[in-house]
Amino acid sequence: MKKAYLSIDIEEWYHLDYLKKYEVDKNEVETIPQIFNFLDMLDRLNIKATFFILAEIAYNHADIIREIKDRGHAIGCHGLDHELLYNKTDEEFKEQIIEAKNILDSVIGEDVVKGYRASCFSMDRKKLDILKDCGYSYDSSYICFAEHPLYGSLDLSGYEKIEDLVYKLDDFLEFEIPTHPIGKFNIPISGGGYLRLLPYPVIRNLIKSYLSKQDNFILYIHPYELTDIKIPFSGDVPFKDKFRASVGRKGNLNKLEKVLLLLRKEGLEFRTFEQELVKSNSEGL
Repeated sequence: MKKAYLSIDIEEWYHLDYLKKYEVDKNEVETIPQIFNFLDMLDRLNIKATFFILAEIAYNHADIIREIKDRGHAIGCHGLDHELLYNKTDEEFKEQIIEAKNILDSVIGEDVVKGYRASCFSMDRKKLDILKDCGYSYDSSYICFAEHPLYGSLDLSGYEKIEDLVYKLDDFLEFEIPTHPIGKFNIPISGGGYLRLLPYPVIRNLIKSYLSKQDNFILYIHPYELTDIKIPFSGDVPFKDKFRASVGRKGNLNKLEKVLLLLRKEGLEFRTFEQELVKSNSEGL
C-alpha cells in the first residue's frame, strides 16, 4: 500500500528564521486563526493529518489546538520555541522537549504527544537519541538536502529502512522528507516555499516522477502559507526576504488541494504518522 502523510507545522509567520533578525510587530497579524478553511477542506476530503505544534504559542491558541484534535488529527511537538537545535545544548534540548510535551498535553487534557519535528529540520544524532530516551516515539526531521544552510545532516546509523521514507530503531520511527534529484542536487518537492514557488504543473510532474520510483510521500505546510492575509513587514526587511515569505501564498490552499487529490489519484492512502507507528509496533517490523 502506497501512503501519503500530510503534516502541518503550527507556528507563526514571524518564526521564519530569515525574519528573526528584523523588528516585526508580532501582535498585528496572526495567521494560525485563519486555519479553519484548511481544516474544513481536510474534513471534506476525509484526510487526517499530523500537526506539529510550537509549544510557546499553545496556550494562546488552545481552543484551536483542541479543535484540531477533536477533528481526528494527530498532535505532535514542534519544540518549545523555534530556535535551531544547533543553538541549544543537549541539556537545554532535553529540558525543553519535556516541557513542551507537558504544555501540549495539558492544553489537550490528555497524554497525546508522541512525535516531534525540529525547527528547520535542524536535528542531529545526539539530540535524536535524547528525544527517543525522553519517551517520544517518532520524529520527522530527516531531509537529504545539504545545499540548504539551515537543514541538518542527520546520522541514522543503526536505523533500518523498513519502507520508503520510514526508518526504525527499536520501537522508534524516523520519517524522511522526500526530495527529488535534479541534476547534481536533491530538491525538496513536498512543501514549504517550494510548494508556493513552483507552478502546479511543475509540482505535478515532479511528484509523478518521484512516485514512479517511490511508494510513499510526505507533505509539510505552515499556517501562514494557507492564507493570503497581509504580513506586516517592517521597513528594514529587504525585498528578497519579503518575497521568500510571500511568494505563492495567494491561491496556495487551492494548489494544495490539487496536490492532495493528485496523490489520491496516484493510489496513495492518507495516514498520520501515529497510524504508521501503531502499525509498525503491532506488526513487530
